[in-house]
Amino acid sequence: MFTLKGLFLLIAVVLLLAIAWNTDITMVYIFFVIAFVMFLLSFIHLQFNAPDINITRQVYDTAYEDDMLNVKMDIYNKRPLSIYFFEILDKFSGAAPDELYKSLFILNMKGREGKKISYIAHCYKRGLHRFGPITIISQDALGFFKIKKILNVYSELLVYPNLFRIYAFPVLASGSVSWMGVETAKISGDSHEFFGVREYQRGDRMSRIHWPSTARHSRLIVKQFERNAVQEATIVIDLKKGHDIGTGKETTLEYSVKIVGSIVRHLMNEGVFVQILGYGKDAVMIPFGKGEDHMYKILEYLAKVRADGDLTLSQSLEEASFVTSHRSTLITVMLDNDMDSLSSLVQFKVKGIKLIVVVLSTATFGESEELVFLDTEAAKKFDEALAGLEAYVYRISKGDNLEKKFELV
Repeated sequence: MFTLKGLFLLIAVVLLLAIAWNTDITMVYIFFVIAFVMFLLSFIHLQFNAPDINITRQVYDTAYEDDMLNVKMDIYNKRPLSIYFFEILDKFSGAAPDELYKSLFILNMKGREGKKISYIAHCYKRGLHRFGPITIISQDALGFFKIKKILNVYSELLVYPNLFRIYAFPVLASGSVSWMGVETAKISGDSHEFFGVREYQRGDRMSRIHWPSTARHSRLIVKQFERNAVQEATIVIDLKKGHDIGTGKETTLEYSVKIVGSIVRHLMNEGVFVQILGYGKDAVMIPFGKGEDHMYKILEYLAKVRADGDLTLSQSLEEASFVTSHRSTLITVMLDNDMDSLSSLVQFKVKGIKLIVVVLSTATFGESEELVFLDTEAAKKFDEALAGLEAYVYRISKGDNLEKKFELV
């Protein structure tokens, strides 16, 4: 491949040859020979210096938004000859738009030599991203020719949304839990219910030994309790195509994902059972669960989720009503011009389900062709309808400090 400088040299060689041929001037012939020799030597040098290398990349499988990731590479020169001054370009789809390619320069590598290099990658945005391909760029000493070689070396990285700390959150509704298919008790608080007896296991407290059964069976028998005080939260977010307003990381969907992820982490730290429903291009329901594995299952979903669905939030809430338990809590993130969704929330209130609603101010995120902003009168009706639901409401605008918004209840 010619560089711009190489094209000028080629044109100069052709012109000098044409002038020398027609004028038979010795000096022109001399200039032609010099230019042609430079052209030829540069081409030969490029062939000898063209890298033939293997590259492997080591990188973590997961990270969080805004993490600075250390990417390591092992480079091996397969040729017996030394190579000099070539460039390695590594592409990372999860970087900022102006940082998609990381450029690394290698000054020299001896024949059959291996090198270890590394660079820092900025995880700009959540999602399932890919490193690669790797482009090797080499040119001759005078810069007349350039060779590009693409290595199909790929690595995947799942970037979780950046979460913030929630210092306080509204008290969730308390429900009841079943044991062996039978509902045990109505719950208001954190208590335990006696269900039966079982054989003693190492670590059981002596206070739980059931002495009549122990005497009857001639071995230690303990009373078995089951925790029957549970709190359940169902979370639904708006994944309708066209409802993601804004650009880059400052969109309603990115705010929704960050808020939901932070709420999930807070609730699970409190021992709450959480399920999440998303009706994007593919309908996804992650059923009730808790613990670290469940947390990362939800984070993985939130990392990949897109606003590409056909169902509106109102329709999604209708679907969610079938799997939301009585005396539990529904948490949803909605736009401040979505009157239909407010109507769908009424059925949850009737069932005794507590509502926590995060309302995003659409006007602060930008304009949308599919959505119409409410005028003053319509906005007033929206607020009145929201108040009628007796829901706990968070109002979020673009640029808000989310940690401070969730600081007080």
